[in-house]
Amino acid sequence: MDMTDAARVDALHALHVLDTPREERYDRVVRLAQEIFGVKAAAVNLVDADRQWTKAEVGLDGAGNCARDQSFCTYTIQRPEALVVEDAAEDARFRANPFVVGEPHIRFYAGHPLRAPGGERVGTLCLTDPVPRNLDGRERRILAEMAGWVERELAAQHEIDRAGQIQQALMPHTAPDLPGYELAARCTPARELGGDFYDWYLLDEQLQLHVADVMGKGIPAALVAASVRAVLHGASRYNEQQETINRVGTAVEKMLADTDTFVTVFSARLHPATGTVSYVDAGHGLAVIFDLHGGCRRLVSSGPPLGAVPGITWGAHQELLAPGETLLVVSDGFLDYFPDIPAALAKAAEAARTSATARELVARLTAYALAHGLEDDATALVLRRCAPAEHS
Repeated sequence: MDMTDAARVDALHALHVLDTPREERYDRVVRLAQEIFGVKAAAVNLVDADRQWTKAEVGLDGAGNCARDQSFCTYTIQRPEALVVEDAAEDARFRANPFVVGEPHIRFYAGHPLRAPGGERVGTLCLTDPVPRNLDGRERRILAEMAGWVERELAAQHEIDRAGQIQQALMPHTAPDLPGYELAARCTPARELGGDFYDWYLLDEQLQLHVADVMGKGIPAALVAASVRAVLHGASRYNEQQETINRVGTAVEKMLADTDTFVTVFSARLHPATGTVSYVDAGHGLAVIFDLHGGCRRLVSSGPPLGAVPGITWGAHQELLAPGETLLVVSDGFLDYFPDIPAALAKAAEAARTSATARELVARLTAYALAHGLEDDATALVLRRCAPAEHS
């Protein structure tokens, strides 16, 4: 593999599409291509370093994956325009190919290269048939246009993947230095982009925490989440905890009404010296403190989610996080795995009791969600106040 091909393969891998399940948006194109051109088979093939992998096909009965040295499409990606083989049995490049001399006995092949967003030719939209034939100029233009549809889908997926990476990067990953406390969190979206987020940062000598869940999933929820996160971040720097949420609720009310959505928010401010937690729970309802003996107490609600009731205000509450106690805040994605909230709390309490650190507890909760299949975004934030013996 030369340097040019290596760059092409890198571009293919950057699309994160290899070995992914079938998708209707690609299947639709190959079905239409088969019908328009009247051929036995049509496929979207991607050419890796040493193999051809089929993302979508019709008429191949699930076949299509093969070694690269058996691939017609490896010749197609070497040129900017379509490759048309009228009769493979008469073409020196293909007459001994196992797919020509054996099943599916290909005689006609036409493939148009597919380009990655950077212009690298990473695969083809191709047609095959056991009967020799040709494509006229009009048909070649149609094939090129349909290949463009596939390219746009590949580019869109690449942009979504990149947006997901940026969304994750915007969330904090390094906990602030807070002697006597451990802090960890993870947000796992059900799709590439999610509507959950968490945030934390120091305000003078206090620790500000946010966990929020936008109704819905995917790109629309992610856009709303980004806006709410920015407003929360700004408002908390100049207001006390209660005023922060009330100002945020007012600021995002019209946006949430216009988008017909709402956001649950748990926002808290910790005074590390005393362990006092001042918090507002706007419709979230999934914050709990576990004590050293396996007991738990749920934090009370301050009112409905942001955007649910116009003009409402929220009040703040206080809790004491005693040495050895753990504050856990999750999003409702975790509730999908349990028949009710008490069952979920029991499982979380067991995990909290047997986890040595905040990071371990987050890792175990996330692993549980992943193992049981993500139907919704799942976020867990853990703030643990170390027992005196641990801190000494």
